[in-house]
Amino acid sequence: MGLKALLEKIDDLPEETRSLYMEQKAGDKTVYVLDIEDIDNHPKVRGVITANNENKRKRDEYKAKVDDLEARVSALPEDFDADEWARLKAGEGGKPDEAIQALKDQHAKAVEALKAKHAKDLADKDALIGERDGYIDRTLIDGGLKDALLDVGVNPDLLDGALASLRGNVKVQKADDGSRSAIVETDLGDVPVTDFVKEWAGGRGKAYLGKPSGPGGEGNNGGGRGGIKVPAGDFGGDRDARTKAIANKFPELSGN
Repeated sequence: MGLKALLEKIDDLPEETRSLYMEQKAGDKTVYVLDIEDIDNHPKVRGVITANNENKRKRDEYKAKVDDLEARVSALPEDFDADEWARLKAGEGGKPDEAIQALKDQHAKAVEALKAKHAKDLADKDALIGERDGYIDRTLIDGGLKDALLDVGVNPDLLDGALASLRGNVKVQKADDGSRSAIVETDLGDVPVTDFVKEWAGGRGKAYLGKPSGPGGEGNNGGGRGGIKVPAGDFGGDRDARTKAIANKFPELSGN
């Protein structure tokens, strides 16, 4: 009968056999292990070691394959379709590269078409906004000038000439909140249109002052406001006032 490799007690063993065992701890228990030299070469142990080493080799081989597959999958787009890829790979007439290139070309053309459409839409919108801004600025300039000129007593019959003479001096200033105001740039800084017109009326503008003869001393135009029509709405007011004025003049912009 052979010796056991592991015993929980050795009291029943002959004295000469006890020396072949070494006391060891296995968890919270004390066991006795047969002290064998070169145990790896024992036929039974060698078979276990060989099988274990083969299992390790296969494990490492499978792990390498998994790592390779994970690396490939991570490079695929989220919308990757395996069936579509298989169809493209098969190709038409055995030419998968041509089929893939054709798909790429089709995609590139679609992208360029969308870019062109968006560019045109943006250009049209920019043109419409530019037209709107130009109209608002002209309205502020002419409206501010007209009121200031009539307030200093410019002859309504000469109002168009006075407006034409002074219009180039007036600029529109836009605040951070979007509000606009008509001002005149001078060597002393920006001044309101009313102050500029008052100074003008005391010098070069004297020839434009006075009322024409006619009923009520206001000429044929009535109301002392000449023949210039200023669109309704406050283009230089607060946000709500500007929005309403713009909507009246440019209904095509509402809802955009």
